[in-house]
Amino acid sequence: MSSYDILCRDLRALGIREGDTLVVHSSLKSMGHVEGGAETVIRALRDVLGEEGTLLFPGFSYRFVYDNPVFSLLETPVCVGVIPETFRRMPGVLRSFHPTHSVCAIGRHAAEMVADHALDDTPMGIHSPYRKLPAYGGKILFLGCGVGCNSFMHGMEELAGVSYVLGDHVTYTMTDADGNVTEKKIRRHFFNRPEGHLLQCYRRAPDVLDKEAGDYVTGKVHGADATVMLSAVLQEKAVKKMHEDETYFIDDPDGILKK
Repeated sequence: MSSYDILCRDLRALGIREGDTLVVHSSLKSMGHVEGGAETVIRALRDVLGEEGTLLFPGFSYRFVYDNPVFSLLETPVCVGVIPETFRRMPGVLRSFHPTHSVCAIGRHAAEMVADHALDDTPMGIHSPYRKLPAYGGKILFLGCGVGCNSFMHGMEELAGVSYVLGDHVTYTMTDADGNVTEKKIRRHFFNRPEGHLLQCYRRAPDVLDKEAGDYVTGKVHGADATVMLSAVLQEKAVKKMHEDETYFIDDPDGILKK
């Protein structure tokens, strides 16, 4: 079987279906040799989702704009892997207009999901595609990267109103697809602080879910460990857990929240 055929078979075995809205976190290296590389992975995902599906990848650029807060919708690269960066460059892919935590999308609901992200002054405010995901019955696929890279949880932290996640505003210079330049103040995440670091522990997300009830599925995709979570269920249960214990999904080894 070709890499493409293996990918399609394994994705379907994980419960990915035609018409799904799917956001993907990925590691190409974890899948070993894939004929055609990142392009083949994306083609398999798109074909499994079909014409009615919507495929999203993080377009995050926070590493590239941290010291120099300048963002271009069309030119600033993605800092979270080769598959998302390859996806960003593909014809027809739309990118939400946010300097640190943009999202790239293609498919049926792409335009409405990426719309209005520029209105948010936080990484994952109410206009973020991640925050919109549950309303579309969206799924989250962790493809060879482990569930600890669950960026959806940042949106849940904002939704739950936890005290630790956001820092001060930083002014970004932003250029849109038409070359228009604006300035906007955006709050950054505040995990790495002068007095110490907070550790993101989103690997605990499965602990608040019920695998037997179908909240998430695990398996292999092209030899890599993979997990699919239901975003609406994760939203409900993760936010409930944060209301019970604000720091459940982080570790505070330096005790900075107690100071």
